[in-house]
Amino acid sequence: MRPLLPLVVAACVAFAQAAEPAAAAPGQGPLRVFMRSGPKSHGPGCHDHPAFLRDWTVLLKERGARVTGGDVFPTAADLADVEVMVIHRQVGGNFKPEEQKVVDDYARRGGGFVVIHAGAVAGADASADHYRDMIGGSWRQKVTKWREGPMQLTFVDRGHRITAGVADFGMDDEIYYDMDLRADIHVLATAPTPKKKDDGFEAQPQIWTYEKAGAQRAFVFIPGHRHANFAHANVQRLLLRGIAWAGRRNPSLLTGGK
Repeated sequence: MRPLLPLVVAACVAFAQAAEPAAAAPGQGPLRVFMRSGPKSHGPGCHDHPAFLRDWTVLLKERGARVTGGDVFPTAADLADVEVMVIHRQVGGNFKPEEQKVVDDYARRGGGFVVIHAGAVAGADASADHYRDMIGGSWRQKVTKWREGPMQLTFVDRGHRITAGVADFGMDDEIYYDMDLRADIHVLATAPTPKKKDDGFEAQPQIWTYEKAGAQRAFVFIPGHRHANFAHANVQRLLLRGIAWAGRRNPSLLTGGK
């Protein structure tokens, strides 16, 4: 019976391999999302990244997505079949050299990014340059400014599938302005800044998309300072559509067709 042992082992290995579910092809199966979170970084009710991770992991799973991630930088294996990385953390554009390689490889293969609020901030100039060219725009130290308080979003592209049917709205949050933006971003919404222009105030981009041919897609949403605003119906609709769009899915995938 000894000669049969190798055959039995081979058969068991083959069965185990066949039983392992194959990774879903891009655009098929549940949308695969990695949540890049971080510690809370501001006072009560603001920059509550752990609360966003908790609430939106549940929300996305309820909408049929497969969600992984947390307050740990992903490995290449973690991102192997991920379609969208959601970055909502302080200084989301800072990467260690080994992390930058992982995220660059992910971008080159067509990975999607959804970047929220301080997730659009990078550190030194080299980090800001890299991040600008990854997501279409970045905070620039000693140049970019912020303003907390009432803000008004005006949609400049109402025909995009992310923004369709969403009316202009205001909320108490925070804008960033004088960011370092690429000329080829697609601006979806702007907000007035404190900068005077003619008889009013200069409006600057607060929501945009960016695509690099043959590589990544990015949806950037600058509001998100106050955690309570993530329960706002229009904020949820825009983010859910943006997540699906960044994953190269129909933007209505996570909104029930709305």
